Amino acid sequence: MPKKVKWAISILLVCIATLLLALPKLVGIVIQDAIADGVFEQINASTEGRIAITNSQAETGWFNSIIQLNIEISDAQNRVEPYSLLVHGNISHGPILLAQSVLSFGIISVDMAVNVDKLELESELVTIIMDPLTASLIVKFDQSLSISAMIPNISIRNTNENLHATVDDLDVYLDINEDLSAKADIKSNQILVQNNQSSIQLTVSNPNLHLATDRLDDVSAKSAITATIPSAIASEPLSFNLSNTALDWRSYPSNKNKELTNFSQSINVEKIESDLPLESVSWKSEMRGVKDELIKSYNGLLLKIHSASDVDPILRVAELTQVVNETGLLLLRNEVNLINIIEANLYQGMHKLNLNVLWKGLPSINNIDNFRFEDAVEALNVELNLLLDQEAVSISPFAELAEHYSNQNYLISSSDRLTLHAKLAQGSVTLNDESFPLERFLQ
Repeated sequence: MPKKVKWAISILLVCIATLLLALPKLVGIVIQDAIADGVFEQINASTEGRIAITNSQAETGWFNSIIQLNIEISDAQNRVEPYSLLVHGNISHGPILLAQSVLSFGIISVDMAVNVDKLELESELVTIIMDPLTASLIVKFDQSLSISAMIPNISIRNTNENLHATVDDLDVYLDINEDLSAKADIKSNQILVQNNQSSIQLTVSNPNLHLATDRLDDVSAKSAITATIPSAIASEPLSFNLSNTALDWRSYPSNKNKELTNFSQSINVEKIESDLPLESVSWKSEMRGVKDELIKSYNGLLLKIHSASDVDPILRVAELTQVVNETGLLLLRNEVNLINIIEANLYQGMHKLNLNVLWKGLPSINNIDNFRFEDAVEALNVELNLLLDQEAVSISPFAELAEHYSNQNYLISSSDRLTLHAKLAQGSVTLNDESFPLERFLQ
């Protein structure tokens, strides 16, 4: 190998070694400067004093730093005493990180612990008692953020102690990328809910929740929430056992228009054991073509409802009424398509309901007081298809009612099925291909 190549490789290795040694110290200096510049005071100011960080102490070394601080969390209305937490953190300086004994690479990692035997949070409605929380945080080279946290046990009681819930081994994992896309996984070994008055006990085993979004700061961004519950068992007098329950919710931009958002959700219970004749159930639902302004108005309405306010109650009701009217007006103008499919194994037979609702919208309406029922009927298209297992219906309490509707041709018998096809369009109702005036059903 030529001498020049050897020298070049040697210089490169020295530079890399120097960088690996110098970078941890540089990260430590940045951390020290951030604390000196009053970053915690900025947090206090940005939260209007609801989160106050005091008594911060830091020891900065070459490869790691140790920080200790108090966090006081105050209620916006000062209805309860502030919650005080003592947090201890061990900060590893990159590029080689050691977070909770796991080797990784990045800018910094932080292992944190809340140093209390039991953390008790009280409010007017509930008391929450938690075991010590441990968490780790890693900032990677691409400025993405990974957070994991674990709480061995959480106990929740309502004020009069009628309801008591415990969550065992709660684990939370959160990843936030530089483009603000994010995903989170939350899981627990067991959730136990007890009603002390009725002695009802609900045990949920190994629940898992997954959340993901393309943009944290965009309500119309593609998002998904998925939950799985392998087992949910309730004691007497309810007494049921649900196996393999899955819930799925998604929002995504419409293919027709980027300013429109579609929503879908599904709930599926694979097996139901109970005193009821229901053995399984599935519900799938879609909402297509929701305008972004309607979503933002609806979220603003929820925020108004849940936000604390010192405003006079009469003025607050007036504010809420105005927001409700604005949201309602946007809903009336918005063309939207609702699709629902429900399948159930009931009385030892499979039944299916398919409901398709198209709301064409009232784009010309400019005041909610101008809403007319006749205009709404013209803008509404509804199609319903019902499929029933005839043998299952015959052994159910609805056998006589089904026979009555069959005699009136509302239910059509076909081999081993009972079917119903209904349609509302332009103010006219069609039942099994026979048309009727809408007024007949409104009397």
